[in-house]
Amino acid sequence: MDQCGPVEVNVAQYGPVGATIDQYGPIGASIDQCEPVWPSMIQLTPQSHAHGQRLVCSAANEAGPAPAEAGITLDVLFPPDPPVIEGLESPHVQAGDTLRLVCVVRGGNPPPSLHWDKDGEPLGGPWARRGDPGVSRSRVTVTVTPGDDGSTLRCRARSPLPPGEASASVTLSVTYPPAEVTIAGTPTVAENGTLTLSCTSAPSNPPVQLRWWLGGRELVPTETTRTPAEGRGSVTQCNVTLLGRRQDHGRPLVCEAATPGLGTRSASLVLSVTRGPPQELWLEAPPPNATFWAGQRLRLVCHARGGHPAPRLVWSKDGRPLKEGAQVSGGTVVTRELLLTLAPSDNGATYGCAAGGDPPLGAHVRLRVLFPPLSVTITATPREPRPGHALLLTCQSSGNPAPELRWTSQGRELPGERLPAAPGPFGGGTSASRLRLRPGPGEHGRGLRCRAGGGGLELSAAHRLLLRHPPQLEVGEGAVVAREHGGARLGLSVRAHPPLESCTWSRGGHALRPGGAPRLRQEEGGSLTIANVTRGDAGAYGVLCRNAEGAARAQLRLHVHYPPSIVRAPDPVVVDEGGGGALLCEAEGNPLPPGCVTWGRLAEAGAAGAELPAGLRAEEGLPVGRLRVWGARRELGGAYECRVDTGVPPPARAVVRLVVRYGPELEAEPEAEPVPVLVAEGAGSAQLRCRAQGVPGVRLRWELGGRPLPPGEPRFQEHQWREGPWTSSLLTVANITQDRARLRDQFNQSNQHHHQNPPRYQYRNWHQYGNWDQYPNRTLGTFVCVAQNALGTVRRRLQLRLADRPDPPQALRLAGVTPTSLSLAWRPGFDGGLPQSFLVSVRGPGAPPPPAALLAPGPAVTLGGLRPATPYDVTVTARNARGDSQATALRAVTSEPPADSPPAREEPAAPPAGPAVPPALVGGVSALGGLLLLGANAALWGALLRRRGGNRDEAATPKAETEEQSSWATPSDPALEEPHPYEDVDQWGAYEEVAPEVPRFTHQGELV
Repeated sequence: MDQCGPVEVNVAQYGPVGATIDQYGPIGASIDQCEPVWPSMIQLTPQSHAHGQRLVCSAANEAGPAPAEAGITLDVLFPPDPPVIEGLESPHVQAGDTLRLVCVVRGGNPPPSLHWDKDGEPLGGPWARRGDPGVSRSRVTVTVTPGDDGSTLRCRARSPLPPGEASASVTLSVTYPPAEVTIAGTPTVAENGTLTLSCTSAPSNPPVQLRWWLGGRELVPTETTRTPAEGRGSVTQCNVTLLGRRQDHGRPLVCEAATPGLGTRSASLVLSVTRGPPQELWLEAPPPNATFWAGQRLRLVCHARGGHPAPRLVWSKDGRPLKEGAQVSGGTVVTRELLLTLAPSDNGATYGCAAGGDPPLGAHVRLRVLFPPLSVTITATPREPRPGHALLLTCQSSGNPAPELRWTSQGRELPGERLPAAPGPFGGGTSASRLRLRPGPGEHGRGLRCRAGGGGLELSAAHRLLLRHPPQLEVGEGAVVAREHGGARLGLSVRAHPPLESCTWSRGGHALRPGGAPRLRQEEGGSLTIANVTRGDAGAYGVLCRNAEGAARAQLRLHVHYPPSIVRAPDPVVVDEGGGGALLCEAEGNPLPPGCVTWGRLAEAGAAGAELPAGLRAEEGLPVGRLRVWGARRELGGAYECRVDTGVPPPARAVVRLVVRYGPELEAEPEAEPVPVLVAEGAGSAQLRCRAQGVPGVRLRWELGGRPLPPGEPRFQEHQWREGPWTSSLLTVANITQDRARLRDQFNQSNQHHHQNPPRYQYRNWHQYGNWDQYPNRTLGTFVCVAQNALGTVRRRLQLRLADRPDPPQALRLAGVTPTSLSLAWRPGFDGGLPQSFLVSVRGPGAPPPPAALLAPGPAVTLGGLRPATPYDVTVTARNARGDSQATALRAVTSEPPADSPPAREEPAAPPAGPAVPPALVGGVSALGGLLLLGANAALWGALLRRRGGNRDEAATPKAETEEQSSWATPSDPALEEPHPYEDVDQWGAYEEVAPEVPRFTHQGELV
């Protein structure tokens, strides 16, 4: 492609812009020269409708697949159209209407700002460009008032472009009724007289029409005028003149103002037509000489007849009008009542009733009121005498009539001197009485009373004698009790006249200054208050008080009570069992009353018991309390509480322990020594427990073989602890597996040696094995628990023994065979550390179901009562107190009977059928058979032991084996002589099955 090929330039115009295009060369012309720029120019005449349109210039040539473009968006500035006010259909509105006006301006770039005003005053109204594009709106809400009549609402649109501002306006014409209608003049007229009234309306638009009405009858106005009101609107006035007629009295007189289209308003009065003054007036009152007492109620009534309108009656007292009472009319008579509660001021008062008119009418009455004494006064001369000086008291009182006076003091009447009476207030009289005294020193403050009586009532006045004297001090009992850290008040009662000048407190000869010590405060009466009292504040205090007449002293003592404390309580107190002693408790406090020290035994919860156990006695004493002990028993040992309660909280407490000493004692065991301790089956370790008590505390240790256990031996671990007087020790013996292997090896060696050296002679029973259980004692050692304290030492032996299940029997073999019996022999396995026996069971013909079992104490047995030439399955299981071993089995066949043998023994006939045996009876019989079998075994063991002794004695001359009549045979070797085939053996059915005993163990795994 040729980079300098011809270029075609096009200018696109979107919309009518009114442009003139100038170009160097024709549009679409080819340029052969390789010019870097191909310019094109366009001239535009801006118009408002081109605002926002886009102008694009495109350039294309043959080298490019599409023309290249560049464009601009036109922004034309132009002024807006004139504003238009919308929302007002007519400028004629009524007062109270709400106008919602919108000022709309279309066009304008930039948009104009809109502003509302009323008669040049700005109105608030937001404006925004909303709705159609290029339209600006501003809303305003106006509530029309009568003052808006003729107002101009204007919307101004302001723009920075010429002409700058345009506006639209509307002038309001408001119609409104008058706010009020008033009537001027008095609606009272004499009969046949004339009356002129004037009615005026407030400003309104349009003007109102006024009309007069009297009792529903329209009156003809005399004059109507209209005048412009201030601002806009007009005021209308209408006058009317009417004649006073009797029939119009009380009728309403109405002025009505009607506004076209807006309704009416009115004002009214009640017409009053008068017809002259009242003709007569009189009173209902007591007679002139009547007498009343103060406090009585009195009713006065005034009546008047005639006159129109009705006369107004007025009561007065001594010429002063009264407002009391209500006037009541009845026909031509009006009445006003006056209710009085008579007072001393009513004595001689004149009450009158008057009715207005020409001439005025009136009547009056004068009252005479008696009243008791109004007041009593006492004057003293001189006012404050000294003791022994003369004193003159004068008493005066007023009342109607004059009261009687008398003097009293402390319930006694005193003689007084009566003075001449004088006039008193409210027309009464004043009485006076004089009393002469010469008071003594102790009469200061003595009360005197003057009593005035009259009219059944009595009034009195009191006078207290004030004698000038030095202070007189009273301090009560002279002792004050206070609690420590509390407050104390050293109360002082002072009588002095004139009043005290000062009171000074002292202690130990040194003056106290309450103002300089924050804990001391002296009250106004002289008492001393001490805050946060301490024990050091206790003691004697003195006070000196002075006044203008002299000085006086007094003393009192302060006792400070403080809580008790225990200063000595030796702990612990040790006594020997059966001995005696004492627990001491020394207390300190104030006070320490008798019985404040008590003793109690502390329970487990920490509370002291109310009663002491026998052997203890509390002894009274202060400040030391004792708890005496005699014949001390060990159960008396423990904690005891000494409690000191003096009534001043808190009480003091101390705990003293009583220790009763006794030697060590081991915890009782149900078995005799050495106490067997069995090792649990398969356990790799064993534990031995030892527990002992004693005071002082017991120390436990362990011995083995007469020597203490070596402390560094890892096989033995001891844990020792204390619980009260008890000391416990737990000895753990490890590596029991090694001991178990040693004992098994010893057992096997002993058993093997016994079978390798059999006895020379063979017996059907096992006398040669009578001592087979006398192997080594199967123990792991005998341990000794040693309990020791300062009072002695005790010991207990504990034997550690194995308690495993036995090993299965070994080398089970058939030792002999006959047609009716089988002789079995075996080598015992390890017995597990416990005596073992052997359980032999047989399955086959002739063995009753379930398979019968025999409990054999030794390693050989002969089973008789079998069928000839019959196979039997024989199992042998070892058993000890721990349980059973695994079974060892053997299959054996009885031999054929010989040809010359006697006839076979007949089987016993079956018992006849009968009632079924109860299962409980069967179980009982079985249990009884088992017990009999065990008894037989025990007897057999005894016989064997005795026979063994006999064998030793008769070894040189053994008896023939046929002499033995037992059904048991224990040949040690199958090659030895077999028992005679016709020996007497017991029937198989004579034996019962023996159930294995269920072993019992403790929770530590020990065999019970």
